Amino acid sequence: MTMQHTQLLQESNSIRAILREDLTASTVPSLQSQLKDALKQDVRDITFDFQQARSIDSTGIGLLLAAKNSLAAQQGHLRLINVPNGMFSLFKSMRLIDSLNVEAQGNTPDVQGNDTESELEQAFEQAQAA
Repeated sequence: MTMQHTQLLQESNSIRAILREDLTASTVPSLQSQLKDALKQDVRDITFDFQQARSIDSTGIGLLLAAKNSLAAQQGHLRLINVPNGMFSLFKSMRLIDSLNVEAQGNTPDVQGNDTESELEQAFEQAQAA
């Protein structure tokens, strides 16, 4: 399945969603439709690849949480990979790293440790500006 903003690669009951743009209000509706169709086809695992994405807004976060909840109801799993450092820090500040299974892009020692409040605020501002 191919879309303008996201490429969905399906293998058995798993999907890899390769984000070609940011996960925002302008890109979510078409992706949401495709994911709903996939979940009807017994998909149990979805991996979002953020390698080409640079920002996410509240609509994108809402989509990820809805996908996680839908998959959990089917004993499935959601995973986010190649998440850029600024976005990783945003997920961390929102305490979503574990529940969304977020894996940072490359080596990220600066976002893996205990961040101070000012570091988290800076990361949040960078994620919003991206």
